Amino acid sequence: MRASPLLAGTLALLLGSASQNALACGYDGLAVDLVAAHPASLSVSFAIQDAYEARLIRRPLPLPGGFGMRRALGMLDKLRNRLPPAENASGFTLLLVEPGLWARFETDKDAEWQITVHVPRPEADASVVIIGEGVLLALEAGNLDVDRAMDAGVLRIEGSEALREPVVQHWRDAFAAVSGHGRTLL
Repeated sequence: MRASPLLAGTLALLLGSASQNALACGYDGLAVDLVAAHPASLSVSFAIQDAYEARLIRRPLPLPGGFGMRRALGMLDKLRNRLPPAENASGFTLLLVEPGLWARFETDKDAEWQITVHVPRPEADASVVIIGEGVLLALEAGNLDVDRAMDAGVLRIEGSEALREPVVQHWRDAFAAVSGHGRTLL
């Protein structure tokens, strides 16, 4: 049975008009368009790939769907726990480039960080952290520090200067205790 032109047109309209907010990440089995994810995501992705190929950071083992998502959520939760309490922090939105997963970090009334995942892409002037899973694992292990990661292009913190600088400092503080305790790779 052939679909009617009206049904076909309606389906095409619905599929073609999916908003950025409705798009899922790569853990949901969809390919990620790095250019659409964020203007800097492509350069960060290339820098991460170069670091993997040069064996400067370890590539995380590929895990299917839900297992990969659980690993990512665990890494984000470790990051949340590392970030120092911050009163009146403006927060930031993080993009894990490999799966295209967006997560929003904000502080609550007790100045503790909270995470919301699968959030929409932020506005152009918002604080955005663009990073890969292997980079986050290397920071956590003490094999990489925040400044070296930014210099190597495997970590980008974007936004207006007034919003960006506090986020950079939060990240430096979060990983200062482990920085240099592992084998420095970059």
